[in-house]
Amino acid sequence: MNPDEIKKLQKKLKPVLLPLSLAYGAFLFLRDTYYSKKPKKVFEDAKIISVGNIVAGGVGKTPFVIELAKFFKTRGKTTVITNNYPLKDKQVHLVSVDGSIFKKPPNISDEPYMIAKKVDVNVIASKKREAAIELALGLKSKFIILDDALHKRSIKKDLEICVLDKHKPFGDGLYLPAGMLRDSKRSLKLCNLTVCIDKGTALEQPKEPLDCIDVKMEAVGVLNKNGEKVDVQDKTALAFCGLGNPEGFKHTLDSLGITVKKFVAFEDHHFYTHEEIEQLKKEKNALDADFLITTLKDFVKLESENGILYVNIELNIENLKDFLEGFVNE
Repeated sequence: MNPDEIKKLQKKLKPVLLPLSLAYGAFLFLRDTYYSKKPKKVFEDAKIISVGNIVAGGVGKTPFVIELAKFFKTRGKTTVITNNYPLKDKQVHLVSVDGSIFKKPPNISDEPYMIAKKVDVNVIASKKREAAIELALGLKSKFIILDDALHKRSIKKDLEICVLDKHKPFGDGLYLPAGMLRDSKRSLKLCNLTVCIDKGTALEQPKEPLDCIDVKMEAVGVLNKNGEKVDVQDKTALAFCGLGNPEGFKHTLDSLGITVKKFVAFEDHHFYTHEEIEQLKKEKNALDADFLITTLKDFVKLESENGILYVNIELNIENLKDFLEGFVNE
């Protein structure tokens, strides 16, 4: 089920889902109370940096983690640890070491592979974060970045960063399953740094004032499978993606001057079948579109396919670097 269908279903079943959302909010309160009194696991010999978000769906957290990894790797050996969602196995997967990649989808999820492709650091994918940290320490890491770890309250962190969507920081304000809040606003009090990602998808400012530092998401080019830039200005496309927030990708395509003849949204982290890709190619030809285009997150699962372009996205974190330098030198 793609994100648009989920939102429609949430709206339709809202009266039924609201009690479950209230129960989920109560669970979060009890969890926070429990972990506030429980000693945390301390890992020495490395600085632990956690990056998390409180709203389910595409906030821009993974591009942010990639930029953090680029920053910290120039200050010492760096390891990024990600959840292997949506895969169910509980193994600790060593995806890459200093740019040498050992595993790729479908054996691991899309995000750890994408991180390994974008930055030459160690990447580990596992639901078992503590075991993954031990492996990272074995690799002599000075900095360990935990992706999607705000809710991991049992681990002592040296730096907690929360990432929000600048224009919809709290979604619709409702907890799962009636809304998209996966964690409470109270969690922001745990964060040493709150970052608002501006994807340029809205003109309105958030209703609630936010104490955060803005970073800008930018499309820096459209590439083919060989990593070569392609001129897409005033061209037409069939676009597809498997994202938590496909609306952001639609806006990016529009900003690049691409006319999208059809947009196909799959569920987040979708693993594509050969039949699905062949169907997309047939539809692209039937529409007489110039090309098929997707995101890097989707493309890393389709590297062997010809005729598919992807948008290269980066975040500008220049205005965070003074803060990060201070953290490194503590």
